[in-house]
Amino acid sequence: MSAENIVGATREKVSTPGSSEPPDDRFCDLVMKGGITSGVVYPRAISLLSHHYRFRGIGGTSAGAIAAAITAAAEYQRREKNGSRKGFDLLENLPGRLGSEAKKGKRKLLSLFQPQPSTRRLFAVLVRTLNKGSTKSRWFSLFKGLLIAYWPATVLSIIVAWAIAQSGAWFAAFLLLVIALPLSIGIWVYLDITEKMVANGFGLCNGMPEEKDVDALTPWLHDMIQKAAGLGKEDDPLTFGHLWNAGGEKFPPYWLTIPKGVKKRAIDLQMFSTNLAHGRPYVFPLAEPETGESRFKGHERFYFTEAEMGQYFPPEVVKWMVDHSPTTIERKKRKESLARGEEAEEKTLSVEDGTDMLELPEPEHFPVLLATRMSLAFPFLISAIPLYALDPDLSQGKRKFHRCWFSDGGISSNFPIHLFDGLAPIWPTFGIHLEPAIDGQKKLFYLPPIYDEGYAESWSLFAEKPEPVGRLGGFISAIVNAMQNWNDNTVRLMPGFRDRVARVRLKEGEGGMNLDMKPGIIDTLAERGKAAAEELIQRYAIPSPEGEEALGWDEHRFVRFNNLLVMMKARAPGIVDAISNNCKYATSMEDLFEKFSCATDESGKLTPPPGYEEPMTPNEKDAYKTLVAALNALAEVMLKIDNNIPFKPIPKPNPELRVRPPL
Repeated sequence: MSAENIVGATREKVSTPGSSEPPDDRFCDLVMKGGITSGVVYPRAISLLSHHYRFRGIGGTSAGAIAAAITAAAEYQRREKNGSRKGFDLLENLPGRLGSEAKKGKRKLLSLFQPQPSTRRLFAVLVRTLNKGSTKSRWFSLFKGLLIAYWPATVLSIIVAWAIAQSGAWFAAFLLLVIALPLSIGIWVYLDITEKMVANGFGLCNGMPEEKDVDALTPWLHDMIQKAAGLGKEDDPLTFGHLWNAGGEKFPPYWLTIPKGVKKRAIDLQMFSTNLAHGRPYVFPLAEPETGESRFKGHERFYFTEAEMGQYFPPEVVKWMVDHSPTTIERKKRKESLARGEEAEEKTLSVEDGTDMLELPEPEHFPVLLATRMSLAFPFLISAIPLYALDPDLSQGKRKFHRCWFSDGGISSNFPIHLFDGLAPIWPTFGIHLEPAIDGQKKLFYLPPIYDEGYAESWSLFAEKPEPVGRLGGFISAIVNAMQNWNDNTVRLMPGFRDRVARVRLKEGEGGMNLDMKPGIIDTLAERGKAAAEELIQRYAIPSPEGEEALGWDEHRFVRFNNLLVMMKARAPGIVDAISNNCKYATSMEDLFEKFSCATDESGKLTPPPGYEEPMTPNEKDAYKTLVAALNALAEVMLKIDNNIPFKPIPKPNPELRVRPPL
């Protein structure tokens, strides 16, 4: 029996939780990596973790976003409906449903991907290359698929070549066939890709149904989210506001302080999507819109058209988006004002062709399905989602809407393990990472057992493939992987990160683009994910024999606090130098506060400092001085500790404290 199928007797209670439920205030966060069909790893792992923790922060990208959305929905039902586990039961059974037969000759997983008529030929070619064991077999299947999918060009080329051969010009016929066949098919493929796939949102499938009585990806996902949340199709779509307010007054618990001005989020679902027009990731839900008349306005305002959204989402979700758009609400207010005989300004927004633009619903009313679908738009397979934005750098009269295509979140961050991290943890943030298996690895799931392990680099062994064409393909794939995952791969190895990331290893033919996986493979991957969750639970959730907190959780908090101290200690000399009065060619901090608190315009009126709405008050100036003194004292204490006390934790790799904008 393989190691991954063996669970020790001491862990039997972990893998067979029965009806056990965690305390109301015992939380964890969970982040899941993207990987298209590799997402079948997650459902049973999530279900098992749910017996030991309540999920507070849940995040993911691509396939991880699907798992995150259904997890959040299941947690919502548990909090709202007296501890109901129906949502988690749905997750537990999901791998079996995905492996079942949807229609004769086609399994459920593959049937979710339904190409549009214009992209059906290209999709048929793709399907023929699935589950092939070698590069040569994939290339052969690709060639065969092209001949079959573009059969008119194939037949016509053969007929013309045969006609020429009848005149005795066999060599000319052969040359014609060799040239005409790939040329005619190539032109057709080029047109299908550059015209029809581009017109289909740069994807083969837009997620909506094309086959009668067969679920397509987006409606199926909407149904899964609603069922997991304990909602019906006739109910309002699950929104982020539903999640934030789940359980009413039970969150936050008495021992947890929510900072002033921060909105309470009982369930904090976040997922990445990549705005290709802006060249950066966005985390949904977006930040709450600013209120009042502040001159500092955020630029995260996106718009949509009802007609376009109807191509990508079920009608009930589109209707919700339209009804809860701030634009629609503003128009209703205007009509009511006009009905009362009051004047109201018309704020209709439109593109050049006159199509009405609607602003996206505010985060509280933002459908979970919309964010999930924006995150899982895997390039060229699943269509990107079109939204619009105005260019704030242009003057009011010259502004126009530019289309922003939102594609797969994994393009920018495929494993955002940092999503819910504070400087020190109050509960664990678990990660489930997907990686290729390498020959010689005994366990196909791995959690570093001790601090000294787990920071070895990941490997892409493309140079060891036997075929040159395989090495070339691997080289290209490795370039894309490095561009996409370098940040995630680096962060994952850090102390305080690697010890909470369960690594699930996938063999050739498991997950990824294998849309037509056999039921046995799906079940194997689901059980492998469950085994990885067992490792996390054993390390973090099972108390020690003495009744103390689990050793892994205590070690994790100790390591993370050391990380914080090491990062601050590394910055301490710079802080001392920067805020002292000896910083050459720079105004001292005390003089800076005096300068900006007394700055005036030409008329002698006090002016606000940079970043301020109003002039600085004397109390604010005194607060600055107090903070500088405290920072200086802390930095000096840390320097003294470094010089006089053997405070020497050795984190490998070494962490750095950095400043960056929110995503």
